[in-house]
Amino acid sequence: MKFNKMLMTIFMLVVVTIGACSSDPEVMSPQQPAPAPTAAPAIATAPPPSAPLAPSQPAAPDQPAPAADPAPTPTSEPVTVLPVVENKKQSVGSEFTEVLSNIDEIVDPTNINWPRIISINGDEIVINEKPEKVLTISLGHDEILFGISNKDQIVGTTTFAQDDGSNIQDKSLGMPTVSTDPESIIVLSPDVVFADPYASVDLMDSLEDFGISVIQTQLNNGIEGRKNDIWLMAYITGNLDQASELVSDIDSKINKINEFSKNEEVQKRVLTLSWWDSYWTAGTGSTEDSIITLAGAINTAAENGIESNTTIDKEKLISMNPEVILITQSVSWGGQDFFDQLMSDNSLSSIDAIKNEQVFMVNPNWWGTLSYWNILGSKQLIEILLPDADFDSFGDF
Repeated sequence: MKFNKMLMTIFMLVVVTIGACSSDPEVMSPQQPAPAPTAAPAIATAPPPSAPLAPSQPAAPDQPAPAADPAPTPTSEPVTVLPVVENKKQSVGSEFTEVLSNIDEIVDPTNINWPRIISINGDEIVINEKPEKVLTISLGHDEILFGISNKDQIVGTTTFAQDDGSNIQDKSLGMPTVSTDPESIIVLSPDVVFADPYASVDLMDSLEDFGISVIQTQLNNGIEGRKNDIWLMAYITGNLDQASELVSDIDSKINKINEFSKNEEVQKRVLTLSWWDSYWTAGTGSTEDSIITLAGAINTAAENGIESNTTIDKEKLISMNPEVILITQSVSWGGQDFFDQLMSDNSLSSIDAIKNEQVFMVNPNWWGTLSYWNILGSKQLIEILLPDADFDSFGDF
């Protein structure tokens, strides 16, 4: 009986042992402590801009979980504000508005469309569309017009434009010419005619009676005024782009002149002189004065209180004692004869310019014109006073 109980006990132990060996291996034994469970990762959501994701740290077993640091408040990153990129038309218009604002005759400098309105001597003139046919009755206006317009738009010129005294002779030769006879202008059917303030009132009235817009503008002597003359005529004729190119060329030439204008050799006392039954010179406010000043020299006439173009006597000429004399008279109008007379007049031999043989004949086309071409006069003066000046890249107009 005891033996049977022993066998029964052994049998039960074997059964229990076999059952334990065949159970799921991942089931922990009751004696093994269970590890602290880790939290399942939260479902990811899109973070706010600039907010970094901080990885979760599991809490250590049997220890209170540390308080989570508050999520950083997103801060706005600096925003770079890009400049507004204007299209080409807007950019150009803005540029034109700035330069056109300097011109009193333009009623609305912000308007670069048609119609355009200008005010001349208190009278408003409306230009409804870009003129197809334009001409002028003054040489200065002719020279400006050829600088900003295609020849297809220019229907005629003054006779002066085609003479030797013109800076545009080669460009204008063979074109129809006009005179003070209204018929010579009317037959060409211009939309716009430019004239100086001294043009005949009867001529202006006759042209206006035929529906022709007559625009009388004063041509300036100073360089900034010259550029404004260009802008005004370009505004009226619809050639602002061409004017921009021309003014850029002018500014480039002025910059080149400025490279030499501060040189001490250039800063001499200069006097322009011509002979028309008397000595003529040019003082403050004259074209010649602006040319001399731009070059960096000293206008002796202006220095002695002379204004504009006027006559002087021999005593005044001697007392001014210029270091350099420029004869602005063409050969065909007696310039060479005047030069010879000056150099041979013993009563003038005390003048520094004559004594030192510093008397020069200059190009009258540059020194007498009422257009931007007189910049070439400043270049010529520097070349006289500073022979080593390099103007090889200066170019022409």
